[in-house]
Amino acid sequence: MFNKNISFIIFFCIFTLSNNLTFGQEIGKIFPLDEANANFGKVLESKSVSSSILKEWLNSTSDKVMFKLEKDNLVVLGDQRNLLFSNLNYNESNEIFHMYSKSKVIELLTMGGSTQTYFENRENVFSISNGEFTLELSFPCPPSCP
Repeated sequence: MFNKNISFIIFFCIFTLSNNLTFGQEIGKIFPLDEANANFGKVLESKSVSSSILKEWLNSTSDKVMFKLEKDNLVVLGDQRNLLFSNLNYNESNEIFHMYSKSKVIELLTMGGSTQTYFENRENVFSISNGEFTLELSFPCPPSCP
């Protein structure tokens, strides 16, 4: 009985610590556009959205925002995978989205200063560009969902 309790406590502590490390920090990193192109490759697919519309979507979530771009269709989810925007008939599923901290997307918009934001699929990554800056290093959701 004693060993089971200790094992549970250790498991719980490790789980809580790893969860805090994943979700207690900001998700995403902003790169200069030329550095992003060199590190992540050329853009294979891109969809432009007004930065003011993106800000409206961000106002509808408190911490995280998730994106998926596929065949010119953009889907945006907020906290708890709540649908913020879709230009297709999106049904909740276990599709993989690219998750960023809301604060990092806001920082990108501030640094970039452009009226247009570009959601981009590159060879192996998803990125968001605004002006001369690109946001990358998202977490896949699932499995890393808040």
